[in-house]
Amino acid sequence: MSDASGQSTARATGSVIARLLLSLQFRLVLGFAVVLAAALIAVGWYVSADANRRAAEIEQERVDIQAKRVEVALKAVLRPGGLGRGATLQERMSELAAMLGGRIVLHDASGELIADSHSGVGVSIVNIDTLHGQGFVVTRRLVALDGRPLGRITFIPDQPLPDAGGTVPLYAELASQVQWVLLWAGLIAGGVGIPLVAFLSRRALSPVRALSTAAERLGQGDLAQRVKLTTRDEIGRLAHSFNRMAEELERAERQQRGLMADIAHELRTPLSNIRGYVEAIRDGVVEPSAVTLDVLHGQVALLTRLVEDQHLLALAEAGALPLYVEPEQIAGLLRGVGEAFRVRAEAKGVVLRSEIAGELPPVAIDRGRTEQVLHNLVDNAVTHSFEGGVVTLGAAQVDGGYVRVWVADTGSGMEREVLEHIFERFYRADPSRARSTGGSGLGLTIAKQLVEAQGGRIWAESTPGAGSTFTFELPAAAEPPAPG
Repeated sequence: MSDASGQSTARATGSVIARLLLSLQFRLVLGFAVVLAAALIAVGWYVSADANRRAAEIEQERVDIQAKRVEVALKAVLRPGGLGRGATLQERMSELAAMLGGRIVLHDASGELIADSHSGVGVSIVNIDTLHGQGFVVTRRLVALDGRPLGRITFIPDQPLPDAGGTVPLYAELASQVQWVLLWAGLIAGGVGIPLVAFLSRRALSPVRALSTAAERLGQGDLAQRVKLTTRDEIGRLAHSFNRMAEELERAERQQRGLMADIAHELRTPLSNIRGYVEAIRDGVVEPSAVTLDVLHGQVALLTRLVEDQHLLALAEAGALPLYVEPEQIAGLLRGVGEAFRVRAEAKGVVLRSEIAGELPPVAIDRGRTEQVLHNLVDNAVTHSFEGGVVTLGAAQVDGGYVRVWVADTGSGMEREVLEHIFERFYRADPSRARSTGGSGLGLTIAKQLVEAQGGRIWAESTPGAGSTFTFELPAAAEPPAPG
């Protein structure tokens, strides 16, 4: 039991460490540390290199000045009487070398050694050039007297300047101190900055963690998950989008549950009627007469229409509805639908009339689907019109390359809250209406889907007590319809 508990603890610890290493916060902190270290290394290298370069320039200028002083002094010494009584050239050069802090070597024009301030050591041209090649800075100048070339002097400072590695011994300690200062500054900046970055990143990423947790719960089916909006930046907009998505998913879930309940309710009535008649015929209570068969046939037809309408809506919503789009004249289509409903309208005392605004361009539509839309709208208008009412079928061209079609009635109209749901499945403004008089409740939903599937849009307007108008727009055809 102890071993199993230890293994479980080790796995949990390993999982926590893995999540930490893969977290965005850890990567932000690590990135800050890497950038800080890289910046300190770059600044330290630049400061050190620049300090050495500047030190070399300063020392070179100092040596140049000293060499000029040597040249001036030697010119004075080499003039007649310049050595003074009892003094030799070697002694004067030694005095100058001690005063200027270096070594002075004098050669004649042919390169032969004349004198050396450090007479104990022989210095030749070759030896001096070798020193130069090893990185020592040696200043050599031509000595002239009264315009006549006399020879060449070589001045070698006691403190040699940058060696072959580029280090200035005189300023090496200063550069080292600067580097130590930068190192301590980096450690302090890291000690303060890393916890600060960790704190700020944790606060900045807290909405992301909340989003992640809410998304996990949403994926597990908890559609009530929402994220509290605390900022208006990109993360705040992401949280707003998440909340809107969650609301849409919750609304879709409610609609789906309501749809299943509506379908079950719509199918229950005709199925119950059919079952009742069949059981009555089986028990001998009802004779299988022509009237009974007509009732059964009507109930089966209602069931068939409900199933076909549901199938049509499913295809339209999935974008799989087959459409045969061709250029058509909408005016002729309106007249045909009006004639189809004229007898029914006259029987109810409703007047059908057309309003065609001039010559209309052809529209790119599926004739059968558009005719189905018009049938649903006109049927709805005639059904809700009173005796003596008027149903108007109109069409006109509008801007944007569309043709607008409307079906208006002078019925009872609808309230605003009814208009908001009029295109939903199984929605009826008057719940008391039976299916025999109120339809399947899918006509307007089908009309909306068919119009949108053809690239158009549909909407409704209504005034209570004054009637309703259903309007849809369809795109005009790019080419004229075929003759005939």
